[in-house]
Amino acid sequence: MDVVLIRVTEDGRMQELPIRRDRVVIGRETDCDVRVPAAGISRHHCELVQDDDGLLIRDLGSSNGTWVNQERIEDERLSAGDLISFGSFVFVVRIDGAPAEIEAEHCFEDGLPETDQVIEPPRVAQAGGPPSAKAGGGVNEDSSVFDFDFDLSDDDDSQPPL
Repeated sequence: MDVVLIRVTEDGRMQELPIRRDRVVIGRETDCDVRVPAAGISRHHCELVQDDDGLLIRDLGSSNGTWVNQERIEDERLSAGDLISFGSFVFVVRIDGAPAEIEAEHCFEDGLPETDQVIEPPRVAQAGGPPSAKAGGGVNEDSSVFDFDFDLSDDDDSQPPL
C-alpha cells in the first residue's frame, strides 16, 4: 500500500508527506518519525499503522486530539480521501494514488473540526528552538525519519523542496 499524507493549507498550497514505514509516530519530540514542532501538537501526538486490514490512525493521548473528517477519534480506520487534522494542520489521505485530484482550500476548510479546541496557527521552530533530527527538514533515508518543518513560503530560497 502506497500512503501519502497531503498537507493542505488555507491558501491552497499542498505538501506531500510519504509514509514509508508500517508504523509512524507523529509529534513534537525529536524521536518521532514525523516531527511537527508546532503549538498544539503533543510530544507523541498520534500514530499511523499499516497492517493487513489497511491503515489505522491512533491518538496517543494528545492534549488537543486527533480528528478524522471533523470527528475526534481514539483510533480509526482510514480510507483514501479522509481528512486528518491535529493542531491547526489538515492532511488528505492518499492511498495508492487516490484521490488523484485535491482541492486544497476546500479540503482545509472541510478538515478543521468546528470546535473551540482548535488552537493557534502553527509556529515553525526558530534558531534556539527544539533541535531537529536533520537540519533544514527532509527525509533521512537511513532511518525513515521525517523532520517536517512545514515552511511553505516562497520568500525563503534556502528552504529545500520536499
